[in-house]
Amino acid sequence: MKYAYPAIFTTEKVSDLGIVYVVEIPDILGCVTEGESIAEAISMAREALAGCLLVMKQSKETIPAPSDITLFKFEPGQFASIIDVDLSEYLRKKQKKAIIKTVSLPQWIDAMAEEAGISYSQVIQKALKEELSIAK
Repeated sequence: MKYAYPAIFTTEKVSDLGIVYVVEIPDILGCVTEGESIAEAISMAREALAGCLLVMKQSKETIPAPSDITLFKFEPGQFASIIDVDLSEYLRKKQKKAIIKTVSLPQWIDAMAEEAGISYSQVIQKALKEELSIAK
């Protein structure tokens, strides 16, 4: 699932450290992060947005529609950009932990698969990837 939300970047001077870019996704309550460069701030915003959206999905909260970026009003030192995230890709990269699932199948298929040395895990993963149209 792909999402794209407007983000407000605020340039802040941090005493001896230089400039920090604070990024807020206004449509997602509490979705705020920062970076020491614009590239880092964008990367951190993607991570924050993905994390916030996953928490909302797990909590069965409604995911809000993105606001129209052209309606934002800015203060000095602020600008906006669109932050996009592909949650499916994010999960593939972040959650590689294997889980155990119990499956039921006819005894004769089990016997034939075992005799052929077929790995249930590999077959099920391949079938699920095909069913979900997930590229390897």
